[in-house]
Amino acid sequence: MDSADNIEAPAQKRGWIVILLLFTCVAALVLLWNYDPADVKRLTNSAQIDSLITRTFDDFGVTSAQIRVQSVEVDSLFTRKIYNVRVPSHFSKTSFHLRLHEHSYPFSVYTTATVQFPERNLRIHLLHNDTVQRSVYLNTDTRLNLSAD
Repeated sequence: MDSADNIEAPAQKRGWIVILLLFTCVAALVLLWNYDPADVKRLTNSAQIDSLITRTFDDFGVTSAQIRVQSVEVDSLFTRKIYNVRVPSHFSKTSFHLRLHEHSYPFSVYTTATVQFPERNLRIHLLHNDTVQRSVYLNTDTRLNLSAD
């Protein structure tokens, strides 16, 4: 009887493995069937990044008077834009960073940020293909008097 139990145990394990493999194949088919390549957004040019930044400025009520854009030549083929933005002390820089990330993430544009102390200024860099494409510097201006919406 012992030898019969030993033979049936590997057969039962094989049966479970086959069932699990079948389940994963069905799950993969369902995922592929529901995948829509139209949901994937492609970044075609760097002007799209500027549009995403402008959209985020609009979301937070940042006016063009608060923004100074500077272009920095990285090499003979690439120029990076830096947005220097003056914001009031009550402006939520972290919320701005989050919203900018939400707008840019579907295009495979990632954001990183650093805080400068003691001013608490935020430097956000937008990366695409491991290259910094744009930078947004949020600088607190205590003289700026805006109404909090």
